Amino acid sequence: MFFRIFQYLGILALITFSAASIFLSTSARDLNSYSNQSFFVNYASFFEDRFYDLRMKLTIDREKKDDRLVLAAIDDQSLSKIGRWPWSRTQIVKLVNKLHTYGAKVVAFDIFFSEPELACNAESPDLLLAQTLKNFQSTPGNKIILPYSVVKRESEKIDEENYFKEAPDQLLNYMMDARQSEGSNLQEFLAERKVYPIEPLANSDVGIAHIEAEADADGVFRHYPITANVSSMYLPSFALQAYEMFSGDKTSVNIPSSETAYLKTKKGNLYVNYNGESKIRWFGGLDHFPTVSVYDILSSKDDDKEKINIFKNKLVFVGSTAFGANDLRNTPVDPILPGIVFHMNMVHMLLDGKYLVSELESTKISWIMLIGGSVLIITIMLMGNAILDFFAVNLILVGLFYLDSYYFIPRGYNNRLFFCMFSVLSCYSWSTFLHFYQSNQEKKKIKGTFSRYLAPSIVNDLLKNPEKVRLGGEKKNITVFFSDVRDFTSISEKLTPEQLTMCLNKYMTMMTDTLFEHNGTLDKYIGDAMVAYWGAPVDLQDHPYWAVKGAIQMIERLPAINEEFARDGFPQFKHGIGLNTGECSVGNMGSNQIFSYTALGDNMNLGARLESLCKYYGVQLNISEYTKNAIPEHLAKEFTFRTLDKVKVKGKENSVTIYEVLHPNHHLINFKDDLHVYENAFQMYLDEKFTKASEVLQELHNKHPEDKSFERMLHMCQDFMAVPPPPNWDGSYTHKSK
Repeated sequence: MFFRIFQYLGILALITFSAASIFLSTSARDLNSYSNQSFFVNYASFFEDRFYDLRMKLTIDREKKDDRLVLAAIDDQSLSKIGRWPWSRTQIVKLVNKLHTYGAKVVAFDIFFSEPELACNAESPDLLLAQTLKNFQSTPGNKIILPYSVVKRESEKIDEENYFKEAPDQLLNYMMDARQSEGSNLQEFLAERKVYPIEPLANSDVGIAHIEAEADADGVFRHYPITANVSSMYLPSFALQAYEMFSGDKTSVNIPSSETAYLKTKKGNLYVNYNGESKIRWFGGLDHFPTVSVYDILSSKDDDKEKINIFKNKLVFVGSTAFGANDLRNTPVDPILPGIVFHMNMVHMLLDGKYLVSELESTKISWIMLIGGSVLIITIMLMGNAILDFFAVNLILVGLFYLDSYYFIPRGYNNRLFFCMFSVLSCYSWSTFLHFYQSNQEKKKIKGTFSRYLAPSIVNDLLKNPEKVRLGGEKKNITVFFSDVRDFTSISEKLTPEQLTMCLNKYMTMMTDTLFEHNGTLDKYIGDAMVAYWGAPVDLQDHPYWAVKGAIQMIERLPAINEEFARDGFPQFKHGIGLNTGECSVGNMGSNQIFSYTALGDNMNLGARLESLCKYYGVQLNISEYTKNAIPEHLAKEFTFRTLDKVKVKGKENSVTIYEVLHPNHHLINFKDDLHVYENAFQMYLDEKFTKASEVLQELHNKHPEDKSFERMLHMCQDFMAVPPPPNWDGSYTHKSK
């Protein structure tokens, strides 16, 4: 009960934290106007904004271009060819005349003209430029836009040296219609004197618009100023004025309450925050707009058809793209985006009317996704299926991601998806952690119970990997072990059931203890037989070596057991052991109710055949070539091997070479030279040199008459001398029975 209460309290806390984070991320831009951008305010927007950027970029069409907006780029080539910056006003005059010739409709300069140009001749470049601007605007519908800058008003006192106390008269011409409820206003701003256009230009009937934008707390530009409250009147921004003059739309500011403000356009309502800003729905970077170098414009002919086609009736932005011009912005679409493209994206958004929905609407959808996703994963976890939980949490997360990225974002929603997904994932992780802790406590009980029945390696592996307690298996390279007591039937006939049980228990205890000492895993007992393996369920380096070493130790310990049996008048135990190395399917096999950890496969079957052949070849330890070859050379030096035969066992088509491993008490262990002679004779046998091989084997048999392998190979050679083997004989002997 306490576990459940603790689990649900944690889930409630996580959902509450996620909900609070959504509120903070929604309000961060406004809250920062009243705070010092503390971590408490900004942590939520940091994660949400960056995650939104990632999803937003997925929806950008990389192939599209907006040909209505053209960039006249002050690029590195222009600076190199034309010369010093800032350029003389005479160069700007040439540029305006060229654009006029090419038919540009609106030209927006992202250049401050705040200081007069000194001239040696009688004609002032400033007056010349002012006249040029008037000439351009004399064509109906044509307009020039020049920028200025605004800053937030933070006190009642105004530094009149740097800021205008009242908005300059020229700005009154661009005052926007405003409808606002009583007491509802946006942030107040002041117009800066130092970057305001000089008098001759400001009085040339040009559009004048504020251009300053403020980055988010993480240094990324996502919000664009739409309007600024200067001297209690609302003035359009650079992008808004460019849009109005190009489209002919007359927008207005509406502030129905202190919580809501929007710009009313012919395309719909564009919601703004307390600072008069809107988040941009990005169209793309520099490659999404036609771009022409200013130098190319100035050096082109007046009748250049390509330039006329590019600029005719277009909104042209003049701004810097040069790397060294310090007008680069960190934006969601490009960390070093020229600032002028920032403005162009806003104008594109206004022209297409693809506005963001209100924060209230986005917040409502965010709440639905938060509560819906969290309740869904909690409901699924109540079913108690860990696998289902895992797939469900991933499906929910992927589903929320794709739903928001490809449905809501293209429709203008700015949902706070990060903390919606965080809530789902953290609820799942919290419950998983608690169940893991509870399971860990249960493992201690399991270990104490099952260690008496299972090999320690299996118990430890099951504790580390509880998922293995299920039906199914995995492919692993292991060394399999089969042992069997020879003539067990006759032994059992000589003993009472109690005596037989006692003898068998002593024998199996010795075998099992030796197995565990050498890192082996007990599979099962089958009467007097034992099945085991090395390398599963836990991996074991050099498992063929440990298997051979363990088997030899079993052979060495058997005499001590037989001495006990002899003292009690019991029959002697003899056994045969077969080892094979290869890939097997290991895991829990059986029914859904009862199963055991075991190994299956052809390599298990071959191991069993090798054990049964021990009696035929008169050996105690019979291993396959796969086991012998798998032992590292430096470890194989501990053992003495003797080739027994090349055989085909029942049920197998391919032949395999088998070997006897000599234990320390073997009668040939001190006759290494004789073993070498035997190996040569065996090779003669494979080469069908039966006469010569029989001569060598006869000598060995005479010297070691008790050795069954010398005798068997001698008879094989003699038989083939009488009746040669069939054509294409590969030296193998086929065993017809198991």
